[in-house]
Amino acid sequence: MTRKWVINASPLIVLAKISQIGLLSQICDQIVIPTGVVQEINDGMIN
Repeated sequence: MTRKWVINASPLIVLAKISQIGLLSQICDQIVIPTGVVQEINDGMIN
């Protein structure tokens, strides 16, 4: 069974801050990041 996750900004930001973003690829097969989430993360990096 394929484990496909749709993920929002919070877990991505937290995992990146603690240098553990790679954990996602260990626990799911496919990650979907909606366009709005990408924009939210990009906007946060600018501010």
